[in-house]
Amino acid sequence: MPATTLGPHTVKDWLATPEGEHWELIHGNLLMTEETGGNSRLAKEIELEIGLFLRQHPLGTVERNIAFHFPGMLDAEREGVVPDLCYISNDQLGSWDNYANVQEGVIPAFAVEILSPSTAQIDLVDKVEIYRMAGVREYWIFDWREETIRIYRFSEDAEKPVALQTFEETLRTPLLPEFSLEMPKIRQALHLGKEERKPSR
Repeated sequence: MPATTLGPHTVKDWLATPEGEHWELIHGNLLMTEETGGNSRLAKEIELEIGLFLRQHPLGTVERNIAFHFPGMLDAEREGVVPDLCYISNDQLGSWDNYANVQEGVIPAFAVEILSPSTAQIDLVDKVEIYRMAGVREYWIFDWREETIRIYRFSEDAEKPVALQTFEETLRTPLLPEFSLEMPKIRQALHLGKEERKPSR
């Protein structure tokens, strides 16, 4: 279970949390989570595939576990997120600060979260709202236990996923033309199989 410190907290409190700990600020509540082995391996595989594509097509950068504060959104002082992965297009990199622990004014083109049972409510509900309000254009939620991916494109539907795909399909996005994420290859690399899944505790 994640460690939670109930609010009201602000970005100032969030910035005062110890370095090296994975804290997020969700609706004024401070939440510390730990990455499971399965989540970490899946995130690395996705990062690798996007990174290889961006080396050939320099449209931006893919980053992992970067903290973001979005000053322009409603209740901005109560929100601070650390997506598992994100793609940042070149037009946002002018605001990137190499020395900052938290990026302010940088809006990822899309964010990726790897679902955990303990943080499912946050990823499936709260972060949908936060990313939409911040101006993130796409949000992908991977569930390696169920082998599904929810795809949000907020310009098409502000509330619901526009697609629910499986690990047997190939993912594409208009934000990265010509890019394809072959989930069967990642599934094989991770040795995933529904018959091997352990029940959640």
